[in-house]
Amino acid sequence: MTRRQPKWIEVRHRGRAVLQKVIQLKSVLQSFIPEGGSTDGRSRDEVLLLTKSQIESVLTMEDAIEAVADGFKAYNSGRAVVPFPVALLVPDHSGDIHIKPGYIKGYPTYTVKIASGFYDNAKLGLPSSHGMMLVFDSGTGWPACIEVDRGMITDLRTAAAGAVAARALARQSVDKVAVIGTGVQARLQIEALSKVRKFEWVSVWGRDPSKAALYAKEMGESLGLKVIPASSVKEAVTGSDVIVTATMSTEPLVFSDWISKGAHVTAVGSDSPEKQELETAVLGNADKVVCDSVKQCAQLGEVHHAIEDGTLDEKDVHGELGEVLLGDKSGRERDDEITVCDLTGIAVQDVVTSQLVYERAIKRNIGSFIRV
Repeated sequence: MTRRQPKWIEVRHRGRAVLQKVIQLKSVLQSFIPEGGSTDGRSRDEVLLLTKSQIESVLTMEDAIEAVADGFKAYNSGRAVVPFPVALLVPDHSGDIHIKPGYIKGYPTYTVKIASGFYDNAKLGLPSSHGMMLVFDSGTGWPACIEVDRGMITDLRTAAAGAVAARALARQSVDKVAVIGTGVQARLQIEALSKVRKFEWVSVWGRDPSKAALYAKEMGESLGLKVIPASSVKEAVTGSDVIVTATMSTEPLVFSDWISKGAHVTAVGSDSPEKQELETAVLGNADKVVCDSVKQCAQLGEVHHAIEDGTLDEKDVHGELGEVLLGDKSGRERDDEITVCDLTGIAVQDVVTSQLVYERAIKRNIGSFIRV
């Protein structure tokens, strides 16, 4: 007669059999994961490639405004790592290239942005702007995504910064808006502004009257607003509640005497030391001057010119936009205040928008993976 094994021995044997099955199953699953890969089956050697049209499908102006506001807050709460940008000039082809790396502590990625403007390209039938965002895994340094936006993300996040500034510094009640410039940024700034303030009409000035007329026609139809070309910068600026400058000017276009009490000025064109759109007295007579980055504006922006000619000292700057958003510095306090925001563009704007694009592209299965 065969002696039956105690029950605890049977359980132990069954437990060993189950464990062996688990080990076998794990081995099978691992065979499907490439070496150096991840549990989603994608190799670390594969990088997501996104085209401009794919990026446009996942990033709206409203998205950019909120993301950029968060980026400014991160910048002024000690979470941003933002070196000073590199500027490369190609004078024989009227080109300038800006390289801006940035990281926000706790983010899964960091970004290096390369953006170019070659301003003679129109003669070749080409757009003046190009560029891309290079997104890397912040835990390993491995490349994660190449966003070939052709300058689209830079354009959008720059316009979004203007809207963030106006939301914090412009009066709630806006009738007339002036825009100086007729290019891509002049268009996007007004589109972005329309997301945070309602206004009745826009006066636009450009060096080329035909471009100003075309701007008025197309933007009027796009936004459903009255947009009227002005014969001079003075005509555009006079009586305006919000004034946006978006040009490549190297000499002042807007003068202090033309600016009404209670107006807000957003200056976005002066992103290198030789560029200037505002008379320095515009800043000197303002109740509050706010910068995206005081350090950067003191070297590149409108503030740079005001410091250089003695109109302002760096300590005269009211604060940075992120400080206003965080409540560390006041925004508009009276309807009759004149406020100026000097925006030279900082890398946190690129970090937050490029990360948002990457996340959404992954979730929506957009783009192509390339092996590198």
